[in-house]
Amino acid sequence: MISRNNLSQKFQALVDEISSKMVENTGVAKDKVAEFIEQGLPPVQSDAVIATLNGMVGDSLEQRDSRFAQKMQFRDQQQTLSDDPALLSLQLPEVTDRIILCVHGWCMNDVQWLRKEHDHGRFMATFGYTPIYLRYNTGMHISANGEEFALKLEALLAAWPCAVTELVIVGHSMGGLVTRSACYYGKQLNVDWLDKLTTFITLGTPHNGAPLAKLATWVDERIADAPYLKVLSKVTEIRSCGTRDLSHGFVCHSDWLQDEETRKILKKRPTLPEGVACYAIASCLGNNFYDEKSQMLGDGLVPVSSALGDAETGHIGLDFPPKHKWIGEGINHLDLLSHPLIMSKIKEWILDNTIQPYDLNEDPLRSGC
Repeated sequence: MISRNNLSQKFQALVDEISSKMVENTGVAKDKVAEFIEQGLPPVQSDAVIATLNGMVGDSLEQRDSRFAQKMQFRDQQQTLSDDPALLSLQLPEVTDRIILCVHGWCMNDVQWLRKEHDHGRFMATFGYTPIYLRYNTGMHISANGEEFALKLEALLAAWPCAVTELVIVGHSMGGLVTRSACYYGKQLNVDWLDKLTTFITLGTPHNGAPLAKLATWVDERIADAPYLKVLSKVTEIRSCGTRDLSHGFVCHSDWLQDEETRKILKKRPTLPEGVACYAIASCLGNNFYDEKSQMLGDGLVPVSSALGDAETGHIGLDFPPKHKWIGEGINHLDLLSHPLIMSKIKEWILDNTIQPYDLNEDPLRSGC
């Protein structure tokens, strides 16, 4: 058995080896880290650690076809959902024609929607929605995840046990960007699910990007249960494609394919999906969101203006209507997943736009499926 001390020593030796090469070629350095993860770590790691590793170097893990690379899949938090109609019917014997799809953020996975005994998706099940969750590799380019998401969602809804009348998507952090990307590529691919999408809510999504320094600090806290991985956050130049995209708010292939000078030019970006009620939630750690410093600090990871998609230097504003934007006070980035005020806004917005008004006396499973 490999002890944690031995792992720490091996990882420190790795850092020493790649530090001198970092300036020359960060790609080589990242590959060496991925090699260590694949060959040096114990075969069993917690889901949380695997999700964090994917966020940090998931693109390299995918290139190596690593067993730790998180594949994109839809789940109900217990099983991977099939796109075969017969099998999906067996997996989900009790479904409704209304779906709430939750898309997790950077360095996370579908199971982590459960926080402090609350899960936004499960909560909406009490109002007749079937909760499903996307799991994906957050180290991959956001646009690559978005395009794959668009295609996989089309296949899943085609296999759904009954005709879907309403689709709601809630994206936390990077999940909001991946969903915007999916809507963009879905329109190009003429997918049918966009016609079912009624409500799209983003929670602390860095539409205008997030500071890399904050991202590094957040990772440090995320891997507290695996101290031997902390040196990853010290090698600051090792950034996955997904991390870089997140820091800029990129959602299209063309965003990251452009050179640095071209990126500085203010350009049009994909609009919010047409005919969909779109909402943005931001938060700040302080108790006065009118304070400029509080707005810059935001939820500890994403500034308020970025979470709301406001117009600012280098970014054209997204078209969230004023009444579709909300700012919470004293709420950090992770507490967006569980805070009662966030839960209340999600419920209010979804039920305001539902095609089929909820009847308190109706069985939520009695939906014609």
